[in-house]
Amino acid sequence: MRRFALHALILLLVLLGKITEARAQQVHALWGFEADGPFSGTLAHTTTALKENFINAVFADKLDPERMNSLRTAGIKVYATVQVFGGHSAWKTYPQLRPVNSEGEPLPSKYGSGICPTQRWYWPRILGRISQKLQAGYDGVWLDFIRFGSYWEAPQPQLEQLCFCDSTLADFSKASGIAIPQDTVSVDSLMLADNSNALAHRDSLSRRPLTTAEKASWILTHHERDWYDYKKNVITDFVKQAKERFAKRPGKTLGLFVVPWRRNEQSDAITRVFGQDVMALRDHVDVFSPMLYHELRGRPLAWIGGFVKYMAILTKKPVLPIIQSELGQEHRVSDEEFAAAILTALDPPSKGVIIFRQTTLVEAKQLAVLRAAWK
Repeated sequence: MRRFALHALILLLVLLGKITEARAQQVHALWGFEADGPFSGTLAHTTTALKENFINAVFADKLDPERMNSLRTAGIKVYATVQVFGGHSAWKTYPQLRPVNSEGEPLPSKYGSGICPTQRWYWPRILGRISQKLQAGYDGVWLDFIRFGSYWEAPQPQLEQLCFCDSTLADFSKASGIAIPQDTVSVDSLMLADNSNALAHRDSLSRRPLTTAEKASWILTHHERDWYDYKKNVITDFVKQAKERFAKRPGKTLGLFVVPWRRNEQSDAITRVFGQDVMALRDHVDVFSPMLYHELRGRPLAWIGGFVKYMAILTKKPVLPIIQSELGQEHRVSDEEFAAAILTALDPPSKGVIIFRQTTLVEAKQLAVLRAAWK
């Protein structure tokens, strides 16, 4: 009996040791890092301040080489984020990058609009930014807004099908082999218009070009599955090309920020709307980082841990979630709730956690909460 108890005790100690070791190896990352506020000062002070707060990785897009080398020498990983199809600053110079919705209307200038992902002539510029980050010495690059547009960071997301610009329609037709009707004579009579009178008098209709909205309607009615597959292939193809930039740089990590939706949510909007098929993407990605902003989405804390497990099972790849701190008066997160979110995000099989983001974390005076939870 004693021998059994002794063996059980040894097994428990070994198990606890492995758990402790796994915890010690987890990533404790800070997104939006800048050497200011509590991290300002000399190189030594910056490194010391990060270590005192148990931060062993930072996401910093603008960091001078000397400070980057100082952090990496101290064992602190330095990663970069590249916004792939996000933002709308490029619309002014390249108006053709502005996405078009299923009504044939260009998107308004609002957060989350992004650029049209199918404009492949623009890809080399984005891929070039990834190469620059790798050449600059970053330990890895995370792709952000690697998807088709639509605003999801709210309890009631605003979802729409994009993009139906002329370039996309031509690319879809070429990729799928599907000829899109161009006028009222060649179009299927069922898709002439949402107008019973027009259907009844089809023969008397004069030939006219189809509007963008009519072409979009025809595609979504007759070739909906082909359209969704096409969107997924566009996103996956870009990530594949991005991964090729890492071929000659062993040890560098390619991460992906993904929309935190399961396949059964919003009628498979993760692939149908955004074009993110993690089952296809996993062949080209080293780490998946679901954006688990529980307060923005109006979700309970348990949602964080549950989604990490779901993503790990689905992708069979490391999962490093990114969670939010308090993001100002409109998005309050109490200290207790923030601490609980961190601990939940760290539960196995999580590889750690990324905190979004330094500025609001410091403004909300939640750095001490972070330090206590990570300790």
